Parts: sequence; C-alpha cells; structure tokens
Amino acid sequence: MNSRNRLCQGAVGLLLLAVPLTAGSVQGPVHLRDKGGRVRPSLQDVVAILEPLNAPLAAVKPLKPVVIRTVGKAFTPRVSLATPGTEVVFPNLDHILHNVFSVTPGNRFDTGQYRPGDNPRVKVANPGLVKLYCNVHHQMNAFLLVVTTPFAQLLDGRTGLAFDAVPPGSYRLRLWHPEAGEKVWILNVGEGVTQGSWELEASLPVLEPHKNKFGRDYAPPVDERNY
Repeated sequence: MNSRNRLCQGAVGLLLLAVPLTAGSVQGPVHLRDKGGRVRPSLQDVVAILEPLNAPLAAVKPLKPVVIRTVGKAFTPRVSLATPGTEVVFPNLDHILHNVFSVTPGNRFDTGQYRPGDNPRVKVANPGLVKLYCNVHHQMNAFLLVVTTPFAQLLDGRTGLAFDAVPPGSYRLRLWHPEAGEKVWILNVGEGVTQGSWELEASLPVLEPHKNKFGRDYAPPVDERNY
C-alpha cells in the first residue's frame, strides 16, 4: 500500500470516529404554500436549521467568505447562511452606486456608498437573522442567517430537507422564509431515519417596510436611470 492510500484511509478512519455509531438522519418533503393554499414549485430562499435542545454542539468555525452581489438593483442571492466571524463580500456589478447596511442589533454595519466594481467587506459577529438593505434603493432587501449549528441548509433546488450523521437526541427544527417567517417543530432523533413532512405559508409582504440607515423615509429617486 503506498503512502497516499494509507493517508486516505487514515483520514476516512478519523471521519468515521468523529460520527457517533448510532447517528441517524432527518429527512422529508417541505412545502411552501401561498395564502390561497397553492404549493409553490420551488423552495428558493427556504432555510432549514436543526439545533439540539439539550446537548451543546462543538463551536462552529467561520465559513469561507459569503458573496452577496448587487446587480440589477437587487441582492443576489437574496438569502445566505453564515457562522459567527464569517466575512461577507458585496461586489457591485451594477453601473450605479450602492450602500449596504443593517441595523440588526449585534450585527450592525454600514458599507457607505461604493462604486461599480468595488467589493466592500464586513464580518458578522453574532448568531441570528441579519436583515440587509441598500440606503440608495428602497426596493433592495436580503437576509443572512448566522447559525451556530452544522445542520443548516438552503433548500433551493430541493424538494425537502435531509440532514445526515445527526447524533441521537431532541432537536429543534426551524424552517424560515422571507415571506413566511419562522416555524418550529421538536424532533426526537434516534438511529436510522427520522421521517417527516413540513409546511410553511407565505403570508408576509415580499418587501418588509423599512427606513433608511438614518431611520428616515427614503427620498424618491431623482433619476431612475442612475438610482
């Protein structure tokens, strides 16, 4: 056996030791319904978070930088995940100025106005939902969920959630969407597969009413081509 194969086998062995022998999984479909009950065809912007109720998890490390682009007077992606200490980058792909800010307690920041091609960076410090806005464009909003569990997923492109290698115990399952808010279930996870089916209702406005970074109403744009 060559040294490379021995190294690979050793790494796999360490990974196996890190996962409890009795670990299970949580999986099942998720449905996002409109007010009228129609199921949306996509789970875009739906987040699933699984948190232990009794046993604390090991501290999570900062993720690689999260990139949220400003393009077409919108944030892309609209919803992102991060951990405390993660750097967030805001590349300006428009031909106009932007100014990203948040007044979320514990994660307040203000990039100031920045030009096309600029890439301002900030770090998020505390767990929770961080609401992002642009001080130039009232219609722009985005959301960053800062989590302290490795069991967190964006469900874009999926039909449901699937968490693997979950240690046995009681968990809080949180589902969140910008237009549905948060809904919580309590799950008991054991060996094997814990099956379920979960639903959210999109009953909130697409754009939450908000003020600019100074706490004032937004001024009407002087020139829509530039603002």
